[in-house]
Amino acid sequence: MKDLLLHKVTRLQANVFAGSPSHALLITGDECSGKGYLSTHLSTILLGLDHAQDLQSYPYFVHIKRPDGKQDIPIESIRALNKLLTLKAPGSRKIRRVILIEDAHYLNEESSNALLKMLEEPSIETVFILTATSPEVLLPTISSRAQQLQVKPVSLTQSLEFLKDNYVAGDIEKAWRLSGGSAGLMVAILGGDNKHPLKMAVDEAKDYLRKSSYERLLMIDVLSRDKTRLALFLEGLVRVLGAVQRSETGSSSNIQQKNVLRSRRLVLRLQEALDANVSTKLIALNLGLNLI
Repeated sequence: MKDLLLHKVTRLQANVFAGSPSHALLITGDECSGKGYLSTHLSTILLGLDHAQDLQSYPYFVHIKRPDGKQDIPIESIRALNKLLTLKAPGSRKIRRVILIEDAHYLNEESSNALLKMLEEPSIETVFILTATSPEVLLPTISSRAQQLQVKPVSLTQSLEFLKDNYVAGDIEKAWRLSGGSAGLMVAILGGDNKHPLKMAVDEAKDYLRKSSYERLLMIDVLSRDKTRLALFLEGLVRVLGAVQRSETGSSSNIQQKNVLRSRRLVLRLQEALDANVSTKLIALNLGLNLI
């Protein structure tokens, strides 16, 4: 695990699992915490491969995720595993097949029940690795059948030490503040990965905060037409406002600090409203009128 930027507790738990894997692992963490990197790294280790890229051509590694443009992971993706699991994977390794389900919180009820049946009758040569934002977003019967590993945020000190050979300290600190210690987002920011969805959302949030009130209303009206994009944008705002809040502590007036805190709390409430299926138009209007 030395090639990954991980909290020391996360690293220890990952090493323990790699050395003695159970039939299922649930990796949880915030969006862009780095759980995707960790899940593929563990898959590589369990299958005895040299590089994560080798997973793409390995016949007994299955990567399931929500298709682009879909609301959830379709039942067909899970049902297809039934036939696969009846086939014996060749080789002498203890673990010869890994099923990675990315963002398992997008499993609908039907898909979740189909997966549960497989977890209830595990194959000794197969490991399921699931990633999700938290155990609570999955059926309790699924999360209780998997060993759990939380990807914790990394500290600024740890980030500086790990990344010092490739980036200057000032850039690392800025990326750390924006990411809130989420390693995946931090690396995307430093590497200028403009295709990373949350990196794009952070950039969009920065642009939004620089605009006039009228320009903000125009921009948020466009964002409100796509719930997924609006959700990402709100998360980007939370990250940017959190970074501003941390950087201004002790260096700005109480009024400025209170305004930033009030704005961040507003966005957090709007995220909860979006999760509760409140109208995206109402959320956008609330944001446009009340964000300071």
